[in-house]
Amino acid sequence: MATNKQFNYPDKEIYEFVQKELHKRGITAYSIGEIAYEMQHEYLPDYEISDFAEQFNEVLKKREVLNLLAFAFELDNLANKGAFSEPIQSIIENDAGFWQIDEILASSLAQLFGMLAITNYGYLDKKKYGIAKALDGANSITVFSDDIVSALASAVIGRCGHGSKLELDDNTVEEPANGEFSELKFVVNGKEVEPQGDLVYFAKPIKSDRRLPNWDLNKFVHDLGKAIYDSRELADRLEEEFNHDYYVNLEVGMDDESTWQLVIELLDNKMKLVDVINIDVDHFLDYVYLEVDSSSEFVDTAQMIAQFVFEHDLYPYPEDSNDLEESDDEDNELDMSEMTKALAAITPLFMEHFNSLIKSGSLDSLIDMLSDKEDNRKDDANE
Repeated sequence: MATNKQFNYPDKEIYEFVQKELHKRGITAYSIGEIAYEMQHEYLPDYEISDFAEQFNEVLKKREVLNLLAFAFELDNLANKGAFSEPIQSIIENDAGFWQIDEILASSLAQLFGMLAITNYGYLDKKKYGIAKALDGANSITVFSDDIVSALASAVIGRCGHGSKLELDDNTVEEPANGEFSELKFVVNGKEVEPQGDLVYFAKPIKSDRRLPNWDLNKFVHDLGKAIYDSRELADRLEEEFNHDYYVNLEVGMDDESTWQLVIELLDNKMKLVDVINIDVDHFLDYVYLEVDSSSEFVDTAQMIAQFVFEHDLYPYPEDSNDLEESDDEDNELDMSEMTKALAAITPLFMEHFNSLIKSGSLDSLIDMLSDKEDNRKDDANE
């Protein structure tokens, strides 16, 4: 089946479908917050259930999460209707241990939120707290639903673990934990300024060329992901930095080696994927802290990302008009070559015919006739 490139993805419909299925199963932000609280209150004593619950609403803003939830819930719906062929129907009805497709779906969701989410999901899958335990003991088939609930709670834990605090009421940026890095500087247009907003991640310690503490990487990833999922502003600014060669989609996630990656999808004017740029976030931060000259005239995160992309030869430049002109020139050269061959072929025939006209006297008659016509035209013009 060929992909329909004109299809508009039904984000609103998927979101509404998931909300309906959550409600049908009694899964709420608070019930997910209860599981996360049970797992993390020892390590995050300042967090209340409501804090975790608020992060659940942020988790649902991610398209990949909605897709996985919708698919998992629909599989349970179909199993309850007996819609699967055998032996799959019997395997799901009996929640067979060797099936493991339910765990694969749920772990895929957890992986979207880092190693902390993955490890917590492994534990929750065995213990099953709160609403997950209730679903596991329900009379209906909930093979996929109970696992996906544990994955949701793990995702909430992962989001909270990426930063040192929840940013619920303001956009305050915490100071680095190590006092040695408390004095930061940032240079814009050659002038030293106080780092603000997202620029604080790229400010350099005045008395040290070392990078900031490791926790700052996770916090940067957390806030970068939040900026991407909350609005198109960063993507739009990056399109400007790329001279509007492409449309841009952004995403933050982990690769197979559990390394944080910034994924930049480049699309043409028909919104068809042209290329993908993968940036190791850890490498990117090292580049900004250690490699970039202090007089760099950065304005915002998008400009920093663009400079990293260009300096590391990651940018696939689009085909330009010069290439097209060269191609046209080649076509013209080919056409002239063919014309020369054709003239060389007909010239002997033309000369043979011309000589025959001279011998027969027909050429003199033709010249006299043309001269008479020319004289007539001159007389008409004089009149």
